[in-house]
Amino acid sequence: MSLDERNELSNTVMVITGAGRGIGKEIAKLASSVGAQVALLDINVENLTKTVDEINALNGRAKGYTIDLSSEAEINSVIDSIEAEYGRIDCLVNNAMSVGAEDFLKSSLEDWEFQIKVTLTAAFLNIKRVLPGMIARGAGNIINIGSVNAKTMVGSDAYSVAKAGLHALTRAVAVRYGSSGIRCNSVMPGSIATDVWLQRAERNPKVFEDLKPWYPRGRIGTPTDIAEAVVFLASSRSDWMTGTEMIVDGGLTAGLAPMLKIIEASE
Repeated sequence: MSLDERNELSNTVMVITGAGRGIGKEIAKLASSVGAQVALLDINVENLTKTVDEINALNGRAKGYTIDLSSEAEINSVIDSIEAEYGRIDCLVNNAMSVGAEDFLKSSLEDWEFQIKVTLTAAFLNIKRVLPGMIARGAGNIINIGSVNAKTMVGSDAYSVAKAGLHALTRAVAVRYGSSGIRCNSVMPGSIATDVWLQRAERNPKVFEDLKPWYPRGRIGTPTDIAEAVVFLASSRSDWMTGTEMIVDGGLTAGLAPMLKIIEASE
């Protein structure tokens, strides 16, 4: 039986931040294809509208909400609207992020704080807003999109710090609210061929080829790779999983593949 035939997220109300493109868009499309009603949040109206139209053209059930996740007032207002529209929120996916200057000396305090605010603080505020309804129903599912940057130094310092905090937030929510029926997990992607990486490829056309030796699976990840993990965590198949970091990185953090080749070549 195919994933689509299982319809495993039937009538699940899923809220996805940063859903206008990239990973968030693929999560929305895949979740919709297996039965979820998806509320898409994004600051970019054009991207948001396009994604919602694509999903609905495939007989999905999607609605878009324009939001500035650096504003607590907007977060509360949009979540209020979603709960009024759907009656509940079953699953929250914190996917939105901001990435800027690559190191401390190139970062202003304003840049640093903005990346932390969108990547980490907004997730905290989203979770804080949806938890009361989830606790009242005795069930809820929160999925945070983290990064291997939280585990190993590969640049983008403020973003990496925010993602490390997001993984800690995942554990805090899982432990504190598990007895109330709340599950909270994170997905930890490696390099994914999203717009951020495609922009890097424009500056350095060899970047994906140069990265391949670090990935035992021999390729860069795709947004669909991450969407598949999210749909699994959103489903009842992962019912006993909470507080976990699901690493989806093609083997990157399992070891140092280039170093292994150097060592073996010298034996």
